[in-house]
Amino acid sequence: MSTGIHARFKQSNSLPFVDSDRKHPSLAPSPLKRSRSIALLALAIFTLIYYASRPHAPSINEVPDVTDWSKFAYSQYATDSATLCNAIMVFEALDRLGSKADRVLLYPQQWDLTVEGPKDRDSQLLNLAKETYKVNLHPVQLLAVAGSAEPGTFDHPNETFDTSITKLLAFNLTSYSRVLHLDNDITLLQPLDELFLLPPTPIAMPRAYWLPQGILTSLLLLVTPSTSELSHLLSTLVDWRSSETSALTTRTPSSQTIDMDLLNYRFGSSALILPHRPYALLTGEFRKQKHTDYLGAPEEIESWDPERVMREAKLVHFSDWPLPKPWIMWPWEAVSEMQPDCVGTRRGSIAGGSCREREIWKELYEGFRERRKDICKLLSVPAPEWRLLKKGIERAEEKAEAKKDKENEKEAEDGEKSVAGKKDNDKKSSDGDSNDREQNEKADEG
Repeated sequence: MSTGIHARFKQSNSLPFVDSDRKHPSLAPSPLKRSRSIALLALAIFTLIYYASRPHAPSINEVPDVTDWSKFAYSQYATDSATLCNAIMVFEALDRLGSKADRVLLYPQQWDLTVEGPKDRDSQLLNLAKETYKVNLHPVQLLAVAGSAEPGTFDHPNETFDTSITKLLAFNLTSYSRVLHLDNDITLLQPLDELFLLPPTPIAMPRAYWLPQGILTSLLLLVTPSTSELSHLLSTLVDWRSSETSALTTRTPSSQTIDMDLLNYRFGSSALILPHRPYALLTGEFRKQKHTDYLGAPEEIESWDPERVMREAKLVHFSDWPLPKPWIMWPWEAVSEMQPDCVGTRRGSIAGGSCREREIWKELYEGFRERRKDICKLLSVPAPEWRLLKKGIERAEEKAEAKKDKENEKEAEDGEKSVAGKKDNDKKSSDGDSNDREQNEKADEG
């Protein structure tokens, strides 16, 4: 039995012998089959050609960019060798991140592109900007609170904030339909080209979340260039200089915030507001214990996560006053005093507190210094003496406090005068009413 099944299985799986040198009649293709095969092949080729040449709707990733990016520009300004390097670092980041808009540098008209020697860093850096990062160079007269200003040098930098109003010259770049000005004491983390495509507006600014509600920051300005707007702003500045009081603005103009004061006075109630998340993160945020102002929500709704904040941020602005800016080395005493602590208990932090904020904070400063050395071939400025720096800060704070007290006293005096004047007017009005009554009574008697 088993032998029979095995024999049938073997027989059923055996193949007929075919002599490869002899064509079997059953294997030769017929003319009809050959014609059908050729026809099917021709039809397939025709179908491929037809669909390949036929216009088709592009996918989302295939939509062509029809934006004329030559109408838009990023602007930077330089007042001395340090800020010139900072500006070029911003342009390098824009280039690395693939920004499509033009790049414009406003630099002191006293400078030129002729390199007179190995120590002529300003001319070298201007050429670097022009040739490597395709920056359009615009020589300008630097602006200051008192009028015009002279550029600083590498050994004698322009340490005042007066020249910050030079950024207003972005309004003068009328060959562009929109200009995006960035302060250059920043680290740019992500592209910003999307801002150029916002709805038309004279200006767009982020809110200064670290200041009283409603104040806008000038660290990022998206402006529609206008020479008349620039003239108006500078005219307002002249009025402020000639005025002994600050009656023109709700805030006291300061040389350190004069550009913000001007822009808030002019556009505070009309500017298009940009979200500070992700367009205006300060390094000082990593030194805080509470972050509700930045998050815009209490911790019950959204908890602080430094990693997430860094991932979403488009840029980070260096602001850890009184600590020097990142191109100046830290006094060693200042580091221990100013760095983010690791002892506070935060939601979601490990026992004893999280040090990730400190790590991010230090990485931002160290990364800036490394890029400065790599791009500009410049070392950091030597650290100032922390004791003297703090003493100068204390004097400045005392002076500011005294000025504020004086202004409060004047406001109180003005208020008292106003009340006294109102009483005089009321008395005169009362006396006038009495005279009118007497005259009316006499007229009645008559």
